Amino acid sequence: MMAVKKLRVLLVESSPDDAAHTLAKLKESGYVVEHLRADNASEMRAALAGNGEGEGGWDVVLCSYDPSGFCGLEALNLVQSREADIPFLFLSYDLREETIIHTMQAGADDYIFKGSLNRLAPSIEHNLRAARIRREHRSAQLALLENQTRLHAFIADLPGMAYQVRLEPGGGISFPYVSEGSFAVLGLSPQDLEKNPALFFDMLHPEDRASYAQTMDISARQLSFWNWEGRIRIPPGNETKWINLRCSPRTVGRGIQWEGIMLNITQSKLAEIELNRSQEQLRELSSHIHDVREQERLAIAREVHDDLGSALTAIKLDIAWLGGRLKNINPELASKAGNIENLVDKCTAAATNISRSLRPSVLDTFGIVAAIEMEANEFEQRTGIACAFKHTDEGMAPAPDVAIALFRIFQESLTNITKHSRAGKVTVDVINRAECINLIVGDNGCGCTEADRRKPHSFGLRGIQERVAHFGGDVRIAGVPGQGTTITVCIPHQRRHAPDGAAQAEACAALMDACDGAAG
Repeated sequence: MMAVKKLRVLLVESSPDDAAHTLAKLKESGYVVEHLRADNASEMRAALAGNGEGEGGWDVVLCSYDPSGFCGLEALNLVQSREADIPFLFLSYDLREETIIHTMQAGADDYIFKGSLNRLAPSIEHNLRAARIRREHRSAQLALLENQTRLHAFIADLPGMAYQVRLEPGGGISFPYVSEGSFAVLGLSPQDLEKNPALFFDMLHPEDRASYAQTMDISARQLSFWNWEGRIRIPPGNETKWINLRCSPRTVGRGIQWEGIMLNITQSKLAEIELNRSQEQLRELSSHIHDVREQERLAIAREVHDDLGSALTAIKLDIAWLGGRLKNINPELASKAGNIENLVDKCTAAATNISRSLRPSVLDTFGIVAAIEMEANEFEQRTGIACAFKHTDEGMAPAPDVAIALFRIFQESLTNITKHSRAGKVTVDVINRAECINLIVGDNGCGCTEADRRKPHSFGLRGIQERVAHFGGDVRIAGVPGQGTTITVCIPHQRRHAPDGAAQAEACAALMDACDGAAG
C-alpha cells in the first residue's frame, strides 16, 4: 500500500486542462494535494505572501514554462526576489536543449516534460529533501555563528588569555590561536605570538624553563591535563610576572595540541609567598620561644636540683645532728627535730619532682625512648590508667631539639587524655626508623572529633601541630566517638625544605605514610 503524503503546491498554470492533468498525476503518485493555481503576477504575489517558506507554507512551485506569457522566467524571478527557498520546477512541452539549459541556469530546480510526468514525483521528493537539507544547514550555521559570538564574548571577558599551543612532531611549537587577552598578560599582540612562537619561550624566567618543559613533556606523553605556574619577564624592562596556564591536550595529526587559558596570578602569588614567609617567621618565632622556654626550664631544673637540693640536704644533716644531741637532753625537742626532718624529706622529694617535670634528667642521660617510657610509667601510677609502651629503635638518635619536642608532645597528649578522654587504657609506640621517628599515642576514651579540634581554645593540639611543622614533619589526629583517639606524629631526622607550602605538605604526607607503614 502506497504511503499517503501531504503536499502543498503553488501551481502557476494558465491551462486548466494541464493543471488538472498535473494534479491527477500527483494524486496517482500517492500525494494528498492542497493547491492554489495562479496565472498572473498579482495572484502569485498574493499566494507567496499568504503562505511563506517552511512549515505551513508552500512545499513546491510547479510552473508551466511559457516564454511569451507570465508562466515562465518571470514567475521564477518573483520567487527568487522573495529569497524563498522553495523547490521550483518547470513543466513544459518544449524539449529543446537550449531552453532547458537556459531555465536551469536561471535557477530552476528541474525541467519536466508535460507529455510524460513520470519524473514529477521523484523530482519533487528529491528537491524537497535537498531544500530540507539546505534549511537544516542554514539553521546549523546560524547556531554556530551564535555560539561563536557567545564564545568570543566570553573569551573577551576572561581575566586572562585563551590560546591554542601545538607541539609538532619535530619538537617545534606554534600558536594556532591566541585571544586579545595576550597583550594584557604577555604584552604581546596575538599576531606577534602567532608569527613568532619563540617569543613566549624567551620570556620564561631562566629558573622556571626546566619545569615548564618538564610538565609540558609529561602532559604530551600521558595526554594529561597541563597545569603549570611560573615566572615570565616582560621586555623591555624585564618586569617579572607570575602566570598560570591550564589546558587540555589532544592529538592533531602527528602532533599534540593544547587548548586552555593563561592567567596573570602575580598578585595572588606574591600574597601567597608573603603569607608563607610570615608563617615561616611565626614558626621560627614559636620555635625560638620553645627553645628559650626549654633553656629556662633546664636552668631552673638545675638550680632546683643543685642549689635547692644541696641546701635541703645540708639542712637535713644539721637537723639530724641536732636531733641526735637533743635526744637525751630534751626528748620533746628531739621529736620536733624529727618532724622537721620529715618535712625536709618532703621538700626534697618535691624539689626532685619539680626538677624532673621541668627537665627530666633521664632525657639527657638515656635518650627519648627511656624518657617516654619513664613518663608513661609515672602517668600510670599517678592516674591509674593502664599505659602499654613499646618501641622499635632502628635509626639514629634524634637531635636534642627533636627529642625534647617529642617529649613535650607526649606530655601534652597525656594531659589531654587525663582532662578529656575518660579512657581506661593508653598505648604508646615509639618507632625510630632510618629516615624518621614516629610517636603514636592512642586511647580507648570518648574520641576527639573534628569539632573538638577546632574549638577556639584547643591550644594544646595546635601547639603539637606547630612543634611538628617546625621540623618539617606531620601530625594526624584521628578520633572516633566512643572508640578513642590516636595521635600520630612523624618527624624526619633531616628536615625537609620544600619550595612551597603545597610541596611541603606532599613531602610530609609521604613521610607520614612511610611511618604508618612502619607502624603496621
